[in-house]
Amino acid sequence: MGRPTLVLSLLALPLAANAQQRTLTLAQALELAAQADPAVVQAQGAARTAGAQALSAWGSFLPTISGGVSYGKSYSALPSRTDPITGEILTGGATSGSLGLSARASLDLFTGFRRGAEISAARAGITEADAALAGQLALSALNTSNQFLAALQAADLVRAQQDAIRRAEEKLAIATARLGTRASTISDSLQAVVDLTRAQAQLLNQQRSLAEAEARLARLAGVEGRVSATPDSSLFRIAEVPDTGALLDEALARAPNVVRAEARARAARSSVGISRAAYWPTLSLGGNTSLSGSSQNSYDLLGGRSFNLGLSWNLFNGFQRERILVQAGANRDAAEATAADTRLDVGAQLVAQLAALQTAEARIRLTATGLDAARGLARVQTERYRLGTITITELNAAQDALSGAEQEAINARYDYLRAKAQIEAILGRRL
Repeated sequence: MGRPTLVLSLLALPLAANAQQRTLTLAQALELAAQADPAVVQAQGAARTAGAQALSAWGSFLPTISGGVSYGKSYSALPSRTDPITGEILTGGATSGSLGLSARASLDLFTGFRRGAEISAARAGITEADAALAGQLALSALNTSNQFLAALQAADLVRAQQDAIRRAEEKLAIATARLGTRASTISDSLQAVVDLTRAQAQLLNQQRSLAEAEARLARLAGVEGRVSATPDSSLFRIAEVPDTGALLDEALARAPNVVRAEARARAARSSVGISRAAYWPTLSLGGNTSLSGSSQNSYDLLGGRSFNLGLSWNLFNGFQRERILVQAGANRDAAEATAADTRLDVGAQLVAQLAALQTAEARIRLTATGLDAARGLARVQTERYRLGTITITELNAAQDALSGAEQEAINARYDYLRAKAQIEAILGRRL
């Protein structure tokens, strides 16, 4: 085995060592990442909290009920004495006990329309939390997809570089054979060695990039070490993009960022209603029942009941209501402006990514044609160099062109997939 072949075999050892490591498809990586992403877990908790907030808002229409039990003992160190009224002799140093049971209930009959506004705000909060969760899932899918594609692209570049090394080895073998027949000079062989060494160094860099990409993918998927990305049959399929106008309408109506911003605006409008409720009176109904007894009457429980209907009206509180209402109105205006800007931003992003998708699709076709031509040229120039009709410089130019065409074709494919992933993140669904 020659030295260049031995070096290439040593360079291939890291890939062989990783042949048994875990592999993931994109669907598997997305599922694992959704479970491991702390931001997704936090968004899921926020969605549950929003549901509890809505339940609490509905609960304000129900009465508040509480109960209690009390028991106590008291000791009196007074001396024996005569009751001045009954003439009964009261024993000194007596110990007495007491027992009490109580239940209370209250119900707000009118709160100045505050409860209805709170329910509206809670419903908007649920919509916002659900949209935030959908958006976070879309962002997690985007980050995972990009890292998955980075690992796949790095693996493809490693394979392309290995092909470049094989071409460099072939060139070195031809130059060495021609040197033996004195059909070329020693400079051709030296140039071929330099080219092979450079290609091998580039392979080392590509392998390092592959290791980094696979380690980052493992982290997103919640897996230790490295994982290999493996494409499924549908990954490189060209997506059938519907009418761009319909896609834009969908994004402006159902994109997670738009839904979330509009829900915030609705919640802000409901907050204005909550603030206005402070100008209205509050009417409430309450009731209380109790049982009490003591050791002096053998804990014979005596009952008591009470009912009350109350009206409270805050007529003036130093302009605090006005300040709160103005602040709520300012928050509403800001939320509505943000919602309008979010719609414009989502529309602009979608238009830009659709253009990137179309450009990348055209580049895939162009680079495929260029790659076929570069491969044909490299084969022709290799044979011409073998026959001695061209110099090694001309062969190098053809092989460099082929290496560049291979990288361009790889980059075009993955640029298309990244643009597609961006569109899916904007829409919150797969294309």
